[in-house]
Amino acid sequence: MKEEIKALQDERVQIYKDFYNNTIPKRIPISLSIPDRVVAARLGLSGIDIHYSPSVLDDEKRKLASMFYSDSNPFSAGATILSRGPGFFNLMKSQSFVMAQNGFMQHPEVIGMFADEYQQLIDDPMSLLYDVVIPRQYKTFGMNAAAAVNYFNMGMAWLRTVTEEAAPVVRELNEEYGYWPGAPRGSSTGSVAPYDFIADQLRSFSEISKDIRRNREQVKEACDALVPLMFDWGMPTAPDRQGMVRIPLHMPTFMREKDFSELWMPSFLRLAEQWAARGVRTRVFCEDDWTRLLDSIQDMPYNSEMQFEYGDFQTIKDKVGPKYIITGMFPLHYVGRATVEEMLDKAKEMLDIMMPGGGYLWGFDKGPLYAGDINIDNYAALGEFVRDYAVYDNAGESYGKPTNYENYAIDPSIEVLPDSPYIFNWDRFKKEYPLVPDSAEKQFKLLQKAQLDTMLQLLR
Repeated sequence: MKEEIKALQDERVQIYKDFYNNTIPKRIPISLSIPDRVVAARLGLSGIDIHYSPSVLDDEKRKLASMFYSDSNPFSAGATILSRGPGFFNLMKSQSFVMAQNGFMQHPEVIGMFADEYQQLIDDPMSLLYDVVIPRQYKTFGMNAAAAVNYFNMGMAWLRTVTEEAAPVVRELNEEYGYWPGAPRGSSTGSVAPYDFIADQLRSFSEISKDIRRNREQVKEACDALVPLMFDWGMPTAPDRQGMVRIPLHMPTFMREKDFSELWMPSFLRLAEQWAARGVRTRVFCEDDWTRLLDSIQDMPYNSEMQFEYGDFQTIKDKVGPKYIITGMFPLHYVGRATVEEMLDKAKEMLDIMMPGGGYLWGFDKGPLYAGDINIDNYAALGEFVRDYAVYDNAGESYGKPTNYENYAIDPSIEVLPDSPYIFNWDRFKKEYPLVPDSAEKQFKLLQKAQLDTMLQLLR
């Protein structure tokens, strides 16, 4: 890496490190991304083809990287379960994630759990998920064991193949442009709020909306029963102040405030508090317009990171800014359809409100989906403007309060996963195989977590 590029990368690393250690950084970093489907559209390629041959985009990515400024790498490292690689889901005969004619992976409204199965979820969540929900959503798991193992392993191998094909250009651009390498490995994860987990894949939007009227207490008990699984899923293996648990919040804006407070919030708040007790920040994406719910999320732990999609800049700053990190909110349509002058005026308006006092991280209201969402000339102008304008004259001062400022007590019971044949139990394993050394315990438990995370991803 050239000396000047290394110096730029060191600056970027320090900026993010300062920010996540509650120190006002030299400037606000600017992160601009272009997903593969948008890159493909610029080349006239099908969104379907790139799922299977991501390296066809490499030259265009190199070209685009030279056209605008970003502190982080604008391009992802290829297909994963999280980004919905269709090869995997086709092999699994998924009804939960299916590819549309334009190559988009879509999540139709599907039911994986019937209304009379709530009690099974409450009593034995692993059995319900593994024996009932996953085979309904992924028909391959309903085949005989040998066939299911065969196709699952094929699907995972396919994901590794396309990921490995997409990764070299990402590493190359990191080296050439000195992008921020991201939070330390093992410090960032993802999870789902228990109520949203039930709504997304188990009961569907329409059915859970009925359940909270006719089956209210069981909905609440089911959310509580899922807390240990959602906690384990989100708990990083190597916590760091730059890391976080990323959670999109789907259902709250479609709920009455009473239902939100009584059914949605308690189980999620327990998760956030227990992650915070272990020094882990929760980062939520408040989808849709949360204006009427801003008062209802004031019990979240200090230093939680909140990305907003819609809302008034000043209102959110006033209500959320004193306690939490704010990100998002810049309307993406300014990048695609506005003039440069209009876009930069809007950026200045937002930064003038959000920057004072620290705690704001640049972000958009949503990610780009189509080629028309990004005008490259606008992107270039925006990157340079934020880099040069969003500079602090009080860098080095502290802002906000650190994660676990409240000094939450650690509740060990949240770490106790259900006693299930689907979850590896070291004590039983050691008893059956006494020659296995005690030093292997950590290794097996990490493997168990990775496997459980993978299976839960099927239902995210």
